[in-house]
Amino acid sequence: MAKPVLTSKTRTESRLVQYASNVVKKSKENADLFPEATEKVTLLETALADYTDSLSEAAFRDMRQVVIKNQQAVLVRQLLYDLSLHVESVAKGDPNIVLAAGFVPGKNNAPSAGISPKANDLRAVVTHPGTNTVQLRVNPWRQARFYQFEYRKAGSMNEWTTVLSTKSKLGISDLDYLQEYEFRVTYLGTIPTPNYSDTVRCVVV
Repeated sequence: MAKPVLTSKTRTESRLVQYASNVVKKSKENADLFPEATEKVTLLETALADYTDSLSEAAFRDMRQVVIKNQQAVLVRQLLYDLSLHVESVAKGDPNIVLAAGFVPGKNNAPSAGISPKANDLRAVVTHPGTNTVQLRVNPWRQARFYQFEYRKAGSMNEWTTVLSTKSKLGISDLDYLQEYEFRVTYLGTIPTPNYSDTVRCVVV
């Protein structure tokens, strides 16, 4: 069954803008095929406009603008992923419908059954002390569309902070010095049900 391709098409800033722009354009042109996706497309269009603006601001190397740009990129990818699931449910493997929404259809392989496997061998280390950054790494899963990393202060009952990545490695920055954090991750595949890794802890030094 042909499914919308995301990861390989959104790795760089320019490709993300180009791909998301085409999805918005085609989804609006063929809105009659996706009548229940109007709000999703509108949210994506707004987030994409904000991301494009943030790219221009971040070009001046303002660190705050760079952070905002990265946050906007995460949002655009999340909204693309959400819309791709809807398109996939409508298309039912038909590559023409996938194309009508602006997505590139993947190879016509048989789908894997069940939810994503449990994320394996998550590691959290401080490689550059004094930067308030923890480097995360998990074993890659070939069928993962995204890796959903989450973190919070150890021992707290706070909500997890989520960071979506197209890669199995990620740096979490702006953490509190000498604070211990706990981390977890899940693969996001065809079925977006989380299957979290074991939780690991790391002290920021």
